[in-house]
Amino acid sequence: MTAPSRTRFGALAKARTLAEAIEMTLRDTMRTPDGAVPPVAILWTDPKRQWEVLVAKLRAVLPALHTFGDYQPEARSGPAIWLRCVVDGAVSTAPRDPALAPILYLPGVSAADLRDAAACPIAFQPLVELLYRGCLFCQRSGRDWTLEAFLGSNEGLGLDLAQDALTRDALVRALPLLFDAPLAGLRDRRLEAEDFDRLAVTDARRDLLRWMDSEEAFRAGGEASRFRSFCAVVRSEFQFDPEKQSPADAAAALAEGRGRWNEVWERFREAPRLYPGVGELLRSIALPLLAHGGDRDPKANADGEAKLRGELAKAAGLPQGDAIARVLALDSEHSERRAWVWAELGESPLAVALEPLARLAHRAQEPIGGAGLADAIEAYTSRGWQCDRAALEALRASQRPADVDLLGAVVRAIYLPWLETSARHFQALITANEGAARSGAAGTPPSAGECVLFADGLRFDVAAVVAERLSSRGCRVRSGSRLAPIPTVTATAKPLAAGSVGQLEGGDEAETFEPRLKEGGAPWNAKRQRDLLEQGRVELLGDESRPPAPGAVGGWVETGQLDELGHKLGARLAWEVEREVEQLVARVEALLDAGWLRVRIVTDHGWLLLPGGLPKVELPRSVVASRWARCASVRGASQPSLSTLGWYWNHEARIVCPPGVACFAQGYEYAHGGVSPQESIVPELVVERERAARAARIETIAWRGMRCRVHVQANDPSLRVDLRLNWKQSETSIAAAVKEIGAGRVASLAVADDAHEGAAATIVVLDGTGAVLDRKNTTVGDSV
Repeated sequence: MTAPSRTRFGALAKARTLAEAIEMTLRDTMRTPDGAVPPVAILWTDPKRQWEVLVAKLRAVLPALHTFGDYQPEARSGPAIWLRCVVDGAVSTAPRDPALAPILYLPGVSAADLRDAAACPIAFQPLVELLYRGCLFCQRSGRDWTLEAFLGSNEGLGLDLAQDALTRDALVRALPLLFDAPLAGLRDRRLEAEDFDRLAVTDARRDLLRWMDSEEAFRAGGEASRFRSFCAVVRSEFQFDPEKQSPADAAAALAEGRGRWNEVWERFREAPRLYPGVGELLRSIALPLLAHGGDRDPKANADGEAKLRGELAKAAGLPQGDAIARVLALDSEHSERRAWVWAELGESPLAVALEPLARLAHRAQEPIGGAGLADAIEAYTSRGWQCDRAALEALRASQRPADVDLLGAVVRAIYLPWLETSARHFQALITANEGAARSGAAGTPPSAGECVLFADGLRFDVAAVVAERLSSRGCRVRSGSRLAPIPTVTATAKPLAAGSVGQLEGGDEAETFEPRLKEGGAPWNAKRQRDLLEQGRVELLGDESRPPAPGAVGGWVETGQLDELGHKLGARLAWEVEREVEQLVARVEALLDAGWLRVRIVTDHGWLLLPGGLPKVELPRSVVASRWARCASVRGASQPSLSTLGWYWNHEARIVCPPGVACFAQGYEYAHGGVSPQESIVPELVVERERAARAARIETIAWRGMRCRVHVQANDPSLRVDLRLNWKQSETSIAAAVKEIGAGRVASLAVADDAHEGAAATIVVLDGTGAVLDRKNTTVGDSV
């Protein structure tokens, strides 16, 4: 079974609503370590059916949600066999979210039931196999998410819930109202039954929208007396009678917006996805005259999208200057529609795509220039990369097939001339300054307390997003750059990222672009690179994030699939960039949390990406020993018609790269190996916490009588160890004294009272503020 990574422990404290927290946790459950296969499904077990009342609401915001129950495919509900068909793609119920596998909500069954296949209820047995290909939506302990645990635990929302039956009952009653209510007012105070009962007091605007969204569900969700109170309030505040008028009548009043109906509209604008039925009503009724052509008129938005589609198709066939002017004019005309509810509901994809297209149009008017190589590098690293970023964001603005081709054509019309002009100028500077380019390519090996994170194919613009994301999460990031060597392929460039220059040399020919080890002459490969790092006492980390080992000079870890995905997906890589950024950010945070003082992010090369394919230039095979998409090794004394450069590892061996952004073959939307700012100027980020994080992990607990010896792996000898009956409460300590772990990272705790022998307790590791860094359950006096 794929286990959730839980690298974002505590992140739910930032959730604005319960709906947002549930979605965040489900998406976090999908995250897997590097190299692991993503889960094919998320199994949400709910033995007490506590979450069942929210299923209909969750379905509106999570198209991936499916329910075990009666066969109702239109409601995404069915028996276990049908759910298996959904997971395996044999049944299509909704457009697939590439970042979220099908979610199978299973009321009436627990995670323990599924794990025990023999005792599992027969109706659920077809789903047991998914434990091994999918993952459970559960707590880190493997227990089912109860309502109280999700809201009250530190792993969940971390709300301070009173632990009494009245509060638990009130929480269950208030759950439907809590779903989209702001959580800010519930934080930082003890919540009791009265706090949740207050939520049941009718919010007339919200309840009116819920009634319009589904009259039947609204009536079924409350008592008759409550519905009568609702009608009385609506009659008084909105001059509308739900007992005599229909939701369609309410939609007409909402569109017209007279009196206090504007307040209802503003409430709808805040979260239109929570009320999909309201949008359907507005699309199906004859709107009042005052609503026509405004933001409340779905037809005005649909007409705007149709007009925009035609105009963008024309722009795609224009010369660059004309295409830029047209896109900027269209953005001015359609930008207001991005603030309409229809954009939030996903019905204005082209208006949304105009925002990055307009940024691309602005940036593409200024190719990368500069009188010298240093000037060109500064021009790209200060502002030029923003053109690449805008192109990627425009390409991923919509995944509708018709939109994908259209946006790709517009991006190509604006972006290709900018790429070509920038690349040719950069190539001229590199040719004139080969020596300077070569000296600017070398990287440095890891240093003490530093973990070097190698991210394959991390282009400069993507690294800028990573830096922004880490800065927003409390990290201090220093951004720099260097040049990738020639050619910009992994075999030549990766050894430099690892700082292995002094241990390698080039052969007589550059056919494979691989250097050789100075000792023994074996060709460089990934395994030999790891051997070189180990010889330098650099600690190699796999998927785990652990503190620095004693005596290690530094650390090395590899992550990311940008280059692999680019070769596989071409221009569709744009859709995967966000996921790759999040995984990279999570890995950096995990390394810092584990105790590394800093993480230095390095890469080997960047890449070019262009929808519709990069241009092709001819190069006869007879003059080259090997030929790749964007580079070739010259054969012997052959004289190719294109200019040549020296191979980084042997300046006498000649490399030929195509001019501009051309390739030596047809059909490459993604390529690297040549000379361009995108391929050659690579980022280097140094990431630290604003304040060094303390990290600890309990390794072993050994009891001898009423004394236990605790071994802790940690990066701070002043951390302390305690033994508690309740790990959250210091007053439940049963240790004779709290002990520091010291330089040996071992603490010996004595139990103050023999009466606790056999009791369940928890070893906790504490920092100077008393915060718990790690904990592990134990039994007092256990000799096992």
